[in-house]
Amino acid sequence: MAEKWVETTVREFTAWAPGQAGEADLHGARILLELADLNETGELTPELLREVLLEDFPDEVMASADDAPAILAIAGELVRFFEESEQLDSARAAELRETLGGIAEEFTAALAAEGENAEDAAEFLGRMMSAEGVDLEDEEAVAQWMREFDELSDEEKLERTMQHFAAENVVPPVRLLPADELAAAARASGLFTDVLGLADWVGARDLEEDELAEADAAAAVAALGIPAPRAGGAFQPELERLWGAAVETGLIDVQDGRTAPGGRPESDEDVLALFVGLLDAVVTQAHEEGDALSPGEVVQGELPGVLLHMYEHGGETGIGELVVGLIEHIQEGYDIVEADVMAQAVPVALRLELDDLARWGVLTVEEDTAALTPLGVFAVRELLQADGYTAPLIGDLAETTAEELVTGLAWHREDTAEEEISLWLARREPEEAATGLLNVMLEGRAAARNLAAVVLQSVPQEAEPVIRAALDAPQTRPYAVVWLSGHGDDKIEPSPADMQWMFVDTVAGMIEAVGPHEAVHLALDETEDAADLHGLIEDIWRIEHPDTADVLEAIGDHHHDKPLAKLARKTAFKVRSR
Repeated sequence: MAEKWVETTVREFTAWAPGQAGEADLHGARILLELADLNETGELTPELLREVLLEDFPDEVMASADDAPAILAIAGELVRFFEESEQLDSARAAELRETLGGIAEEFTAALAAEGENAEDAAEFLGRMMSAEGVDLEDEEAVAQWMREFDELSDEEKLERTMQHFAAENVVPPVRLLPADELAAAARASGLFTDVLGLADWVGARDLEEDELAEADAAAAVAALGIPAPRAGGAFQPELERLWGAAVETGLIDVQDGRTAPGGRPESDEDVLALFVGLLDAVVTQAHEEGDALSPGEVVQGELPGVLLHMYEHGGETGIGELVVGLIEHIQEGYDIVEADVMAQAVPVALRLELDDLARWGVLTVEEDTAALTPLGVFAVRELLQADGYTAPLIGDLAETTAEELVTGLAWHREDTAEEEISLWLARREPEEAATGLLNVMLEGRAAARNLAAVVLQSVPQEAEPVIRAALDAPQTRPYAVVWLSGHGDDKIEPSPADMQWMFVDTVAGMIEAVGPHEAVHLALDETEDAADLHGLIEDIWRIEHPDTADVLEAIGDHHHDKPLAKLARKTAFKVRSR
């Protein structure tokens, strides 16, 4: 019926439009009519029009904020058509026009927000194509990839997208306690104590609009000894979070305005799953849309990011560092009118959240620092994996190939990398380890070769014949020389050419990893002997390294020493001309 209404209305509007001033957007009119999905025109109300324009249109149609005036104009033309064709009376038409006039700012903002999401999605699809070997400059190849992607089912699209998301979003590896120790920590945690205690206290009880009555909420806080530093009058925000977590995880069953006891976990696996679900609920509490958020609510909304930062940082994190990062993020991501007030309130609000997380067993908090507990590390990792992140464990690389080891080491911190390398070397013979690493160095790019070279230096003495044979290849010779001289061969040492080759290789690898500006800063800004550096830049054009020109151009573009940068650009030209 709705489809018939759309086709009839489009046909009648098309016939009506040429007699009006200006040129009607017939395509835009059809889109709006299809989104309205009516059986007859009389069903069109101001409320439905708001829903179509502020919710359905931004979600379903690719449009930017610049398109808002034209879209509102065609909506206005449709209203005028309905009125003139007597499908709507004048009173309803006037209400609809008033609605269109009142939502212009909201509609523009909605399109702007969706436009940013669309740009992000387009960039992500571009990265997917690049990862799959599509040349983004080849329009036909891009179009072919998009056609094939569009033909996939929604499930296949989601799976493929999540695979790329996981490849892009890798957090540093961590070490977990055994499951029985983690489960014991969960059972003893304040989060379990508070939520299970609340569920037992509530039992079977009548509710007010599916919530605890104010008197019951206050009584529960008092009876269970739940700290409530945010509470004001009858409002109990601490209890509200615990109540929401208990209901969401099924510890409290709410039906027909009354509670009933839910299930209780018994096995270690169930206990840990429940703890993760409770933590997810308390750190992702939703707030009513449209309400102005308090500083406390803004900070609560950013808790997943705070926990991710602490997880990636590892060990203790300065609370001051968390505050500064959080304020910067809020200023960038929120439309804050009173920025000074927010900046003053954020440290207090964050400290309250950290104290709650410490009470719940997720953190340890000192005066100036905070750190995830082993239980917190486990739970945050579970949540990250549920969101599509790749979250490896220390030891995951022990049984992998040399290529997989080198790829995985890129996500390790220095301390965990050393442990991972030791575990990998302990599981294979020295000759096998050296052969695999040297193959990576021969076949891989500079970044992979740099990491493989680091691992190679830890390979035991028994690999000497394999490493000595690597003196014949330019990609491996300098690193083999370093290994041999460090393992007792006093007749060999790196030549100037070897040092130059490793310099180019190192900077090229850093450019791959962090980009040219950061690579040049890290590799060269702290160099003390400027004369030696000038001599090096002047001479390395002779080195047969495939990345020499790129490295020189990066130095020419990004080094702060203008004479050195000019020399690098001149030498790069010499390499390109060779």
